[in-house]
Amino acid sequence: MTGVPALQFLDAQEEGKVEFWIELKEDWEISSAEDKNPAIKNKVYLSQAREEFVNKVKSKIEIVQKGYFQEEVFGNSGPIPPKVGETTTYTITWQAKNYYSEVKNTKVKATLGEKVKLSGQIFPEEESDKLAFDSQSRELVWEVGDLEVGQGILNDAPNISFQIEFAPKESQKGKTPDLISAATISGQDQWTETTLTASSTAIDTTLPNDDTVSDSQGVVQ
Repeated sequence: MTGVPALQFLDAQEEGKVEFWIELKEDWEISSAEDKNPAIKNKVYLSQAREEFVNKVKSKIEIVQKGYFQEEVFGNSGPIPPKVGETTTYTITWQAKNYYSEVKNTKVKATLGEKVKLSGQIFPEEESDKLAFDSQSRELVWEVGDLEVGQGILNDAPNISFQIEFAPKESQKGKTPDLISAATISGQDQWTETTLTASSTAIDTTLPNDDTVSDSQGVVQ
């Protein structure tokens, strides 16, 4: 838009208005931590007056949640498919990612499924103090902390793995129960001063991330 005829001549104290919309990309690549704090800028000229408008673009955060039976962190055990009255252990991994600006006080939350509990195994061990479990709500909270620009994109993502135990009950037979709900990440964007949130998908006993477990092997026997 280069000119608006209705705004070409305005008397003192007279007001004019123009509205427009633009479509932004869902995301864009960042090559270094210097590609931070993005903004959309435009300049408006009215006679001898000039004004620059700056609209800050908020960052994007992600939580990647995956579940495995076969892995080398804890070494899981138990029947596959899971069986009523017997215990099978699984590994859940979380990775946090951040893109365009600094994000503080980042947390990840999820809820354990029915008949699922923590085994107490956590990796890396230094993250164990940041993982809390509420036995009443069955909610897990990982205090990730502050995320730098491009963390998890330009370098290794903050991550945690924990082992869970699943001992299905009779009413779960023939089903593929959720082991853990969708995980939700939240944090405070320091550039736009807004709260950011994002979610993953839930993980059920079919373990879509584990190629060694078929869909049929996720059905409780």
